[in-house]
Amino acid sequence: MAYAAVISLKRMLEQLVQRKPHWIKDETRKMVDFILDSLEYFHYFLECTSKRRHRCGKVEELEREIRTAVDEAEDVIELQIYKMKEPVKRKATKLLCQTLSELVEKIDTVKRNVVMGNDSDTNKVEGNEDLRADDSLPFHPSRYVGKLIPESIIVGLEDDLTKIIRRLKGPTSTREVIPILGMGGIGKTTLARKAYDDPEIRHRFDIRVWVTVSQEYQTRDMLLDVLRCISQLTREIEKESDDRLMDMIRKKLMNKRYLVVMDDIWSSDAWDLMTRTFPENNNRSRIILTSRLKDMSTHADPDSIPHEISLLNLDQSWKLLHDNLFGLQQVCPPELEYIGKQVSQKCGGLPLALLVVAGHLSKIARTTESWKDVAKSVNEVVTNESDICLGVLAMSYGYLPNRLRPCFLYMGVFPEDKEVDIKRLINLWDSEGFISEEVGRKCFEELVSRNLIMVRKRRSNGEAKTCSVHDLVRELILREAKKEKFLQVSRYPSANKLHVHRHSCHSYFYDLDCVESPYMRTMHFFHGFSRVSDLRSFKLLRVLAIFHFSFQKFPIEITKLVHLRYLQFNCHEELHSSVSELYNLQTFIFCHRRYLHDKPQTIPATIWRMKHLRLLHVTGDDLHPSYFSFPIPSREVIISGFKLEHLEALSCICLSSCTSELFSAIPNLKKLKIHEEDLTIYEGEKMSQRLNSLSCLKQLDTLKFRCKRIYIPRIPSKYIWPTSLKRLTLQYTYLPWEDMENIRMLPNLEVLKIKENGFDGDVWRLNDEENFNQLKFLHMESIVLKHWEVCSVNFPNLEGLVLKRCYRLEEVPKDFGEIYTLESIELHECSISAANSVLQIEEEQESMGNDCLSVIIDNCR
Repeated sequence: MAYAAVISLKRMLEQLVQRKPHWIKDETRKMVDFILDSLEYFHYFLECTSKRRHRCGKVEELEREIRTAVDEAEDVIELQIYKMKEPVKRKATKLLCQTLSELVEKIDTVKRNVVMGNDSDTNKVEGNEDLRADDSLPFHPSRYVGKLIPESIIVGLEDDLTKIIRRLKGPTSTREVIPILGMGGIGKTTLARKAYDDPEIRHRFDIRVWVTVSQEYQTRDMLLDVLRCISQLTREIEKESDDRLMDMIRKKLMNKRYLVVMDDIWSSDAWDLMTRTFPENNNRSRIILTSRLKDMSTHADPDSIPHEISLLNLDQSWKLLHDNLFGLQQVCPPELEYIGKQVSQKCGGLPLALLVVAGHLSKIARTTESWKDVAKSVNEVVTNESDICLGVLAMSYGYLPNRLRPCFLYMGVFPEDKEVDIKRLINLWDSEGFISEEVGRKCFEELVSRNLIMVRKRRSNGEAKTCSVHDLVRELILREAKKEKFLQVSRYPSANKLHVHRHSCHSYFYDLDCVESPYMRTMHFFHGFSRVSDLRSFKLLRVLAIFHFSFQKFPIEITKLVHLRYLQFNCHEELHSSVSELYNLQTFIFCHRRYLHDKPQTIPATIWRMKHLRLLHVTGDDLHPSYFSFPIPSREVIISGFKLEHLEALSCICLSSCTSELFSAIPNLKKLKIHEEDLTIYEGEKMSQRLNSLSCLKQLDTLKFRCKRIYIPRIPSKYIWPTSLKRLTLQYTYLPWEDMENIRMLPNLEVLKIKENGFDGDVWRLNDEENFNQLKFLHMESIVLKHWEVCSVNFPNLEGLVLKRCYRLEEVPKDFGEIYTLESIELHECSISAANSVLQIEEEQESMGNDCLSVIIDNCR
């Protein structure tokens, strides 16, 4: 896609100017500035065209020209940089200047073509074309999805319907907005229609109005739709102006209790326009809006809590499929039920997919062989059987702004049903050049709010941790990525040679002959990659990730790929000093397959040359967790001013590396994981000195400290944690509960996790003055605590409490029920007496009218 190419080249040139200023001088600088100015214009042009409702051939042709020219420019420039060597600076500058002079001419030609195309048809390019006739609008699948669902069948929405009807009948006298949100095909329109047609609701409201908005709305058509629900339309009314129609609607609704459903709304402009016609009568009128966009809900009424529809569970999915195939009176033959449930499960809980599959099954023989064939290819059935299904989902993609499209399509890199770490995903977006890491979280949240990406797990503070996409959304991604030549995914060995910059191999067999190697930017191998010598061909790689394979020796060939920003692989050998040649590297995830009695590896001192490193994660497997000794900066390094100023995340280092000299040279570190296997080598004073060195890290907000699983001498109590800490995890540290005073004094601590004897002792007692004022989440797991004596004032802002495998804990203090901020208590594998104490807290809170406390008790005995 043209937009991604423009942003990528723009960021690459800006980084080049910043990182290699000695290459960018005089005439070279002028040419770089010209290209950057041209990219800014292309960016503006593409932003304008993305707002158009329909795309004309001329615009698409110009976008292809832009993409071709920009891709070529980026390829040529980075290939030239690859050939350059630092010692030959003068020659490098000359070669780069020659390369740029040829590119400037080509980009200038494209820019003139775009300017001429823009000037000759400004309205079309700016997106202001007038859509005159309704029959000129494209087909909108979302308007017809409801027809797939028989009126008598409503599965999985029973509780949702009850809640919506309760809100429609609520006591609020002012006009209330009730947003219904969810991904395409999840049942928003069905739920709204069931509530709209409910007999009690019909009787409750004087006037009911249903208007379908959709993406391609026309003001006049919406106004006439409203009037059709209110009164008989005449030819005279149809001739009235829009302002006159709005006035008529407002007068008809004045002093009436009305219910309005605005279905499938995408635009805040459409909302602002229509709500001007709906008067505030203070008589319990209601407006239901259905949308895929969470922003629409916030815009319509920031104070109204949106009703979000969830995907169906397996039982609900099977019931929906069953009832659509056999009706409410018949029963599925026993020999088909097991296969039918498999089919249901593969639809991922999306009602639209289940209905399309039900339609397909109704046309074929009801035999086990036929149904097994469908079970093997559910996604293919859904995409081939009905244009409506992917059409509904494609509307969400079509409505995405340009800046989010490459981020969304990048989810196609990962295998089906893969749970993706969000921080890694944002690192990848940044490495690709789509966005900066600073705005990555915001872009992710926006894709979630548009119901395109699903959050799978959340951190203790509520922040999204992992994500995925629905299988059908993934099919849409792969279709669009192929059409846009954005990404090639190999699920099977293929001879097709695609000219793309990104390749993801999901097969155990790979054929690199199908890859356009000289210009490849991204390669993911999810089932191993052993032909390390082939990596020499991929000179322009920015992202390389190899999973489920371990190199026996460190692959030196990788260190020649100087454009790498993101690198992830496994190896039995330690890091090689030549890794510092990757001077552009930002994210490095290295899984060291060490043996049980191996000493911690030492990171080569050349690491200090990797000035742009942001995340360094050296790990092992579950049986042999790896950690490393980080080199203390030498006097020469300090004098030369080498600091890893961009390094924000570091794991896992051993305690012996924790010195003030080290931490002073990585001043902006935010996340740190320490692992130590042998604390017996430290005397008390020396250990305190190591821990106190952490106070040099003024930006540190997350610290995890893990020791070996055997009992070790207690850490001395004279040490200071960094006051900036927000999240602290202690594991196998065997601290005495008295040392909790050191943690209690942390002014910003919000999350505390104590795992596997992080603290040791039978009793934890706090007096009224010992308060954790900012703590929001407390997690305790596998500790020997027996008596816990605290009161509500000790945790005034606690929101969540989780206890796991605390077998000896007799009870949870009843005062926890008096913490008004507390939202949830979870007990997993604890004593039955502790579980009973939590049930008593829940019962007491419910008797006081507090139904906001969520209690989960699992496997307690």
